[in-house]
Amino acid sequence: MLDAVQIPILLKAIDFVFDEGRRILEERRERRKAEANAAQVQVPQAETEALPLPPEQAEAVKNNLVAAKIDELLWQNHEAEVRHLVALLETYSRNYHLSKEQYAKWGSALVPPIIVHNLTEAENAMLNTIKQLESALSKVYKKDIQATQ
Repeated sequence: MLDAVQIPILLKAIDFVFDEGRRILEERRERRKAEANAAQVQVPQAETEALPLPPEQAEAVKNNLVAAKIDELLWQNHEAEVRHLVALLETYSRNYHLSKEQYAKWGSALVPPIIVHNLTEAENAMLNTIKQLESALSKVYKKDIQATQ
């Protein structure tokens, strides 16, 4: 059995799922609320918005994962997948932050559609990859791991 603390990439994956992913979900919800308030028209969304876990619950789950022991064989079987997903999340996170900076430079009313598209695409890519990472971590830890409700 291995300690999760001994595996830096696993700690990074847990941080992405519970910290970075949570921040992006919250920023996305705030931006959508601001856009809806500015338009004064509530457009029904086809997808249901993913809600992050409450901070206390997310922190408790994260601490449990960090303190847990994992099976070495399970880790070896899923290590490449976790490394790949963390690398993707680093790229998507960088794209998200660049798009967010461009969005902020223009101001919310004047943002060109391509910047809004890039921001939305980066958010969606990150959220999908976080779901895949949650699935991979669930296999490693042999329990259901979800950072969203």
